[in-house]
Amino acid sequence: LADWRDRWLTAYGISFNRDIKPWVGTEVTLAWLSDPEAAPETNTNVGILGTYRRIVLLPIADPEAAQVAAESLPLDTESANQIEYRGVTLTAYTPTSEATTESLWVGVLGTQLILVAEDETTAKQAIDAYKGGKSLANMPGYRRSFEHIGMPQAFGKFYLNVPTATQILAQTSQPQLPSTLIENFQDSRGIAATIALASQGIQVTSTSWLGPDSDRTYIDTNTTAQLPQYLPRDTLMMASGGNFQAFWQDLSQQQNWGALTALDPDNLSLALQGSTGLTLEADLLPWMSGEFALALVPPGAEATQEEDTPLPNPGLVTLLQVSDRPKGEQTFAKLDEVVRNRYRFSIINEPVGPIELVKWISPFQSVTLSRGWIESSIAFLTVGPTTEDAIVPKPRRPLTTAPLYQLTTTDAPTANSGHFYVNVEALNQTSNNLFLPALSVENQGVLRAIQALGVTATVIDDQRLRYDLYIALKRGNRPGPLPTASPSEAALEEAPTEGNPPAEVPPTTEDTPTEEPSSEEASPPNETATPEDTEASPAQPAPEVPTEPAPEAESAPEAEAN
Repeated sequence: LADWRDRWLTAYGISFNRDIKPWVGTEVTLAWLSDPEAAPETNTNVGILGTYRRIVLLPIADPEAAQVAAESLPLDTESANQIEYRGVTLTAYTPTSEATTESLWVGVLGTQLILVAEDETTAKQAIDAYKGGKSLANMPGYRRSFEHIGMPQAFGKFYLNVPTATQILAQTSQPQLPSTLIENFQDSRGIAATIALASQGIQVTSTSWLGPDSDRTYIDTNTTAQLPQYLPRDTLMMASGGNFQAFWQDLSQQQNWGALTALDPDNLSLALQGSTGLTLEADLLPWMSGEFALALVPPGAEATQEEDTPLPNPGLVTLLQVSDRPKGEQTFAKLDEVVRNRYRFSIINEPVGPIELVKWISPFQSVTLSRGWIESSIAFLTVGPTTEDAIVPKPRRPLTTAPLYQLTTTDAPTANSGHFYVNVEALNQTSNNLFLPALSVENQGVLRAIQALGVTATVIDDQRLRYDLYIALKRGNRPGPLPTASPSEAALEEAPTEGNPPAEVPPTTEDTPTEEPSSEEASPPNETATPEDTEASPAQPAPEVPTEPAPEAESAPEAEAN
């Protein structure tokens, strides 16, 4: 926030409290647009890293206060820096400090909106969109997506152009992303999201949709999740899905977000075949068409000699709802033979009541795996000594009873395609886990503020997906004022104006008591101020703001985001 304040306000001698707060509306729009001059000539929609341009749209809630502020702005402008474009006067303002040399272009759209752009071309693009040209609001699927995820008290709205974002990601990815992956993500038009400030964290509801010319369709894999009931309450991390066959097919064709990770399905298939002689397509997938879950649980207590250094415990649990148990048993029998004859593992049968439990133990007991059946249609595989104790017998207090899991998943649709859950607070306190590397120092501050997060994916129809994200945050003191880069900037914010006494200096963090925000403070009302399509041609160096009463709000114009 301090960087944005310095870039957009301080560098031009503007104070938010003095010059903007008295008249600005409740909803401000900030957009990043790709620079058409930097894009390849063959495709002007290709995003180039570091070449984006920004615009800000400020709604006018009090026209009279806006006119007073505009006339008193300490902006350096000359009449030669004004141009007229489609009935709108654009004025270029130069910075008053040496922090930047870039000018800002400012104009008034209609009677309710002020446009601020980083260059003349971008300002003209926004005016074209406002005057009825090609705009983001008219993109197929855009309005429909926000209608589906609308919130009565949303803190903000968000849109991402997926094809352009994927291209920019490809420019920074190491190793380089395959071309087929980039092509597959061109079918997705965008992601729309609404953001709400909840009493215990941040809630984000989003949708993504395919373009009208796409030949792809989404398969409905929604189901009411059952497998989290078989995981312990203190599970550290879990990823689940409604249908493993469908998930693997999309992953193999690089058509889901998992393709952006280091998980290579071809390499996994080859590794499985090379190490066990089994093929995924022939021996595993035919009976894996049900729900699946992959989880990390806290390492269990392991009996070791005092002088021994305990080995890292993976604590990995895999659960699978099978569609054909006889085929599954045949595959497990083949695996028993492989680990016994090829790797010299010991095979030990240790049933626990009605639950079948088979342990694979390496010759020096450095590796322990367990497999079996919790119920007639639910198979499991665990990695790590004593890991099976977390799920066998079935936990009396399962993951579904954990308050953080309930908090981060309850508001999502009951029938969904899968969850991703992380207990961040517990992860930070866990050691000796093979799959949990030490976190970098620069990330510790952010992670200490997060308790847990949960993501739920849902198939809406054959063209749209929904994602529900909840980030549970720890409570703390109210934040203090933003830092100032220099004493002059502090004086700029604190300088009193006529009729306004100097602002009181807020207490320091040490003096600030711990307070919990009220529900009204946590979720401010989402009122939108939008202009009518009227024209304004200010002739003064500062933009002239109409003082006529604001008409009833309709729909806000938005510049095209490439």
